[in-house]
Amino acid sequence: MNKDIGRIVEVRGVDVKAKLFRLLPPYLIRNGQVVSAPKINSFVKTKVGLDTIICQVIGEYNIEKEDKTLDHFLDLKVKGYIEKGKFIQGLRMLPIVSSNLSLLNNDDYSIVYNNDLTYSFPIGDDLFEVNKSVYLKYNDIIPSHIGIFGNTGSGKSNTLSNILYNYMTELSKYESSSAKVLIFDLNNEYGKDSVCAESDKALYNLTTRTDSKKKIPFKFSDISEDDFCVLLNATVKTQAPTLKNAFRMMKKNKDTSYYREYISRILKNNRRDLFFSIRMYLGDYLKNIDEISWYSKEDVFYVDKGSGRWLFSNQDEFENEIINKIIINIPSEPLDRILFELCFSIAKECEHGINSDYLLPLLHRAEKLFSDLKKVFNFESSDDLFEDKYIAIIQLANTNIDMEMIIPSLITNVIFQNQLNVKGEGEVNSIINIVIDEAHNILYKDNESILHNSVLSSFEKVVKEGRKFGVFLMIASQRPSDISNTVLSQLHNYFIHKLVNPNDLFQIRKTVAFLDENALNFLTILAPGECILSGTALKMPSFIHVYELEEKTKPNSSNVILFGEKGIISK
Repeated sequence: MNKDIGRIVEVRGVDVKAKLFRLLPPYLIRNGQVVSAPKINSFVKTKVGLDTIICQVIGEYNIEKEDKTLDHFLDLKVKGYIEKGKFIQGLRMLPIVSSNLSLLNNDDYSIVYNNDLTYSFPIGDDLFEVNKSVYLKYNDIIPSHIGIFGNTGSGKSNTLSNILYNYMTELSKYESSSAKVLIFDLNNEYGKDSVCAESDKALYNLTTRTDSKKKIPFKFSDISEDDFCVLLNATVKTQAPTLKNAFRMMKKNKDTSYYREYISRILKNNRRDLFFSIRMYLGDYLKNIDEISWYSKEDVFYVDKGSGRWLFSNQDEFENEIINKIIINIPSEPLDRILFELCFSIAKECEHGINSDYLLPLLHRAEKLFSDLKKVFNFESSDDLFEDKYIAIIQLANTNIDMEMIIPSLITNVIFQNQLNVKGEGEVNSIINIVIDEAHNILYKDNESILHNSVLSSFEKVVKEGRKFGVFLMIASQRPSDISNTVLSQLHNYFIHKLVNPNDLFQIRKTVAFLDENALNFLTILAPGECILSGTALKMPSFIHVYELEEKTKPNSSNVILFGEKGIISK
């Protein structure tokens, strides 16, 4: 449709004013099709020679005199131009005063919206253009970092699931292992048939309350000694060297005499707290030490041999009768072995004059951490995390706060390193999308916690460098202002649903490129399912009503219904 509807009457930089020939109804019929007349946020075009300039309507008004409408005007903003069948955002040319203004035809819309249906999927309908669907190309949206933001109930989970559902549907047409999606599901919303059929996903429902029924296969060697220093919050000058020494001792494979000698020194030097800590943490691996007690009057260990005979650790007989009878079983499980070596590494440091009070708290933290890790990871399995499927979902709602951060961090580090190693051997020929819903629970700003800052650093590395290695981040959150600035600023595509919090709106204004004040003003009034898409996947920001998924493929994040057929309250 190329019918002229008005003419340009004023050009002030990118701000343009046009006068309509007549006031148009909201919708027009052309060739049996319903099309939109110019209105807020819709597009119009004008010609400069053979070139076509695309403008967006940002306002409209009348001039009246004595209650009579004289003229109708549109306020426009230049968005770009069409050259050789492609839309280019920019200001190489501006409209000319007195040139005619026209509606876009179907070809124009296809060019502006980049609606090449090859390897594309419809994400939703344009809010301001009737009968116009918005398509996203897989090659533009999937290999990109994506942020989906909006208040609770605004539809962000449906948008995230819509992208994943279409991607999984497309992948199912191919026999390939070069594309994977990993979802860290903090609220256990992506089980059953959400996104794809349950049989087509590797699902890990983790818990730290008991042993998880299905644990994540993980190579223990993928956790470095530096990782453990961070996970255990080890102090740099005292605890970290002790922990690293325990790692080195694991590789030396000392026999039992080495450990028995250290137990002997502990007893003869009367290291009470150290001995009882070792007995508490290593009771399953050290036998014949339960009878050893502490005689506080003389600050010495002793064993009650019966018949009134006490054998003290400062007596020569103590070595043969007590120490040489201690049975030591060196554990084979890697985490147990670290704890085992850590006890003796602490004993060694205490010999060198370090106060055990500085080191013993490390044992308590290690026992707690290792217990949680055993509940969720299988360090003896070499199976594939994805089980030869396209998508794996790790559910974390029943894990404690530490594991909620540690599990995504450890797995992300391994994925990134594996992809980096592949790139080192040649071209990257695989892609992994890491998805975090409710991302503010993990990627929040914090300058105090060493553990959290390490976790955040893992994802910041992905969002800064992952594109080169085929690793991409996809996050959804109701609080963009809580998300790390580094993560927010490095995203390629933003789906922004309704936001009302001033801090969130300020963060979006500061971070998201290509969004002008006119578009940002709509964020507080968007209805559920409506969003603004800005980024590299489209030529310019677009207002979209995202298609709603079928009930069975939605994540389990719907609002609770009180009354009615599906209500939780019955008569």
